Amino acid sequence: MGTKTLIRLVITLAIIGGIAAILNYTNSGGVSEVSSSTNKKKIFEQFPLNDVAKVEIVGKGASLTLSKGDAAWEVAERDGYPADAEPIIKLLRDIWALEVVQPITIGRAQFGRLSLIKPSEADDEEEAATILTFSNGAGESLASLWLGKVYERSDNRPNPMGGGMAMTDAGRYVKTGDNNAVYLVGQTFNEATTDAPDWIDKNFFKVTRIKSIELMTGDKANDWKLARNEPDGDLTLVGAKEDEELDQAKVTSMKGAFANPAMEDVLLKAEADSDENKVVKATFKINTFDGFSYVIKTGEKNDLNQLPISIKVSAKLEEKRKVGEDETEEDKSRLDKEFQDNLNELKTKLANEKNLESDTYIVRSYLVDNISKPRADLMVSEDPAPQPAPGIGQGLPPGLNLQGIPGLGN
Repeated sequence: MGTKTLIRLVITLAIIGGIAAILNYTNSGGVSEVSSSTNKKKIFEQFPLNDVAKVEIVGKGASLTLSKGDAAWEVAERDGYPADAEPIIKLLRDIWALEVVQPITIGRAQFGRLSLIKPSEADDEEEAATILTFSNGAGESLASLWLGKVYERSDNRPNPMGGGMAMTDAGRYVKTGDNNAVYLVGQTFNEATTDAPDWIDKNFFKVTRIKSIELMTGDKANDWKLARNEPDGDLTLVGAKEDEELDQAKVTSMKGAFANPAMEDVLLKAEADSDENKVVKATFKINTFDGFSYVIKTGEKNDLNQLPISIKVSAKLEEKRKVGEDETEEDKSRLDKEFQDNLNELKTKLANEKNLESDTYIVRSYLVDNISKPRADLMVSEDPAPQPAPGIGQGLPPGLNLQGIPGLGN
């Protein structure tokens, strides 16, 4: 046998052996990662980004539907409450641009190891995929992406919490629709959850420049009203009794009440109408120097320090500016523009906050804890003079004499 023939035989045997090894490895359910290609391939060659009108996210025992309504995206699991459009648009763009980092050779028997089993067929959440399905306005499915296990990369440094090396989320195993081809991609898609509160529009009301604030609890002895004449002035107690002196240190927080409230969730209509959530624990009436009036009702606090809250808002806005006596034409033009710009902002603010009136929201109780104090707790307290601890300031016990200390003996 010649040298060339021998070389050809060796190469042929190597190729056959390699193919056999791959087939055996795949059939046995093993997982192997193929080195990445320099020519990146998109997961979806033609993802119809602009045609998507509905996104369904399905996990193990949970699902969520985001639909494009007439005016905005909506969250079906919150009675069609407006969704935050920004993360939805980002998700769609990320899907459109999603590229393959590595193709993964894997047998179907090992899909559970990469969390790529259909949620309804998975034994637990660890094995289940998160399935994203994209549809158009007619309800026709456009594409589907299965999100599997998050890929972690070592940071080459010890984990400060212990347990080996520190790891960072660096990608995710995915597959498309019913296709069995699995890929590693560079996106983690951690935001693709089935939790409705993660998707709702969290824009909320905001109270500024408080002129007066009143607390009503149903117990007049605990109720109070505070007011001031200037935006930078101190609050005074309306209807103060002769023996009542307001402690300014205790009411400072009232000036910024509801200045930046954060919404955590919105209640379903059925939940809002339940006996538990219809209980009104406190009502706040607030007027501002900009002409806004608020009626804010809060309910009972739960074990998670959350409580329901609802608002009503109205406004009497100054439509014309009072012109000063010595204004020049230049000043008048500038001031008129500033006034009109501010008026437009206030009108927009009113319209946005009016849209919040029909729902009941969930907030953290700290939002109202400091402004729900009973009337007596807002007053200057006359604390009794502190008494010395036993043995201090009482002199020495009889018969005890300390030498050399002035006032304590000879």
